[in-house]
Amino acid sequence: MSGWRAAAVLFGALQAGGAQAETLRMLLTQIPGVIELAPDGASMRGTGVDLMKEVGRRAGVALRFEAYPQARARLLVEQQPDACLPAGRLPELQAKYKWTAPLLHMRLVLLARADDGRQLSGLEQAQSLRVGAMRGTMAAARLKEQGLAVEESADYLSGLEKLRLGRLDLWAMLDVGVSSLAKHLGMAPPRVAWVMDTLDVSFACNRQVDDALIARLDRAIAAMRADGSMGRFDLR
Repeated sequence: MSGWRAAAVLFGALQAGGAQAETLRMLLTQIPGVIELAPDGASMRGTGVDLMKEVGRRAGVALRFEAYPQARARLLVEQQPDACLPAGRLPELQAKYKWTAPLLHMRLVLLARADDGRQLSGLEQAQSLRVGAMRGTMAAARLKEQGLAVEESADYLSGLEKLRLGRLDLWAMLDVGVSSLAKHLGMAPPRVAWVMDTLDVSFACNRQVDDALIARLDRAIAAMRADGSMGRFDLR
């Protein structure tokens, strides 16, 4: 191979590597109305997706959205060097991922049906109740750490349906998409019976994601906070 041709091949390879570094796969768990597959079955839509797209646009990073169950998404992000997911920045997860600045501050809550008047003053009162959470979520893990028997569901809709039907007394999740989920199920929005924790939700990325790319995402998030545009995305 001539010198100029070898140089051209090397330059092309470097360009391809650079382009790949500017793309991240965002592995998402569906919350109807907030994060969900579009009718084409390939793309994703919702206010949560729109928010993440805007962060990516400002950072100059192309985000590719893919739908996975929560436990699977977390495992894949640990294994695949171009993958991230939005997650609560819990101490037990800190070392597993490379984190961006916080996108949102959210509550981890126990939800009861709107017509359920019981008041909780702590998790110990939930010991005798039927409590559910989605499999692989921080809510399920936190409840188990507290010694509660957790009925796990594959997704948010099936869990909230159990709450609607009275098969669960309480349902644990981040308070995002609750109104959209309730509307989808034709139920009155459930009420917050107990706030388990308040969390920063960030992009949790594979440890191999470049620090400079994380810094660009951080700057985009900071800019959206500074100009108030983060508040334009309704994640209820």
